Amino acid sequence: MSKRLMVMLAVVLTVVVGSAVAWAQETDRPGKAERVLAGKGFLNASGSGSAQLEMRGVLRMAADGGVVIVDIAGDARVRIGSAARSGDEAEALASRPTYELTDFQGGIRVVGSHFTVEVAGFTAFQARGGGKAELVGEGVWKTRNNRGFWSEAGVTLGFESEGH
Repeated sequence: MSKRLMVMLAVVLTVVVGSAVAWAQETDRPGKAERVLAGKGFLNASGSGSAQLEMRGVLRMAADGGVVIVDIAGDARVRIGSAARSGDEAEALASRPTYELTDFQGGIRVVGSHFTVEVAGFTAFQARGGGKAELVGEGVWKTRNNRGFWSEAGVTLGFESEGH
């Protein structure tokens, strides 16, 4: 990996591991091997496997793998920065319903009222707003009062910003 990507991943991991985020209540789903959290505010996570987010608000993410972004509401602003790009330029994208990135290494920022993001590979992200994340593989997640690990059994995490 390039030096720039390593620095970016280190910054994102510092945010994921070091910041306090929102509270969550934990409940068990009958017959499921996953935990469901519902809370307010933020969700931070990092790990390898698959991550599927459906949300509104702001998502900041570093990824190394395949990424698919779908703008359901049609109003998302997507910004993609990659180590493969020359200089400090990043690509700002708009008016496109779907973005498919194969073998992507870099950073992504999505702002919108309803969008999904799927990642296969490594990811570290901070989601702010409302929605849910389904995480399968190996990694860690954190909200203000809860933290945990995600595994092959999977975990579903819900979050909601104040006032929504």
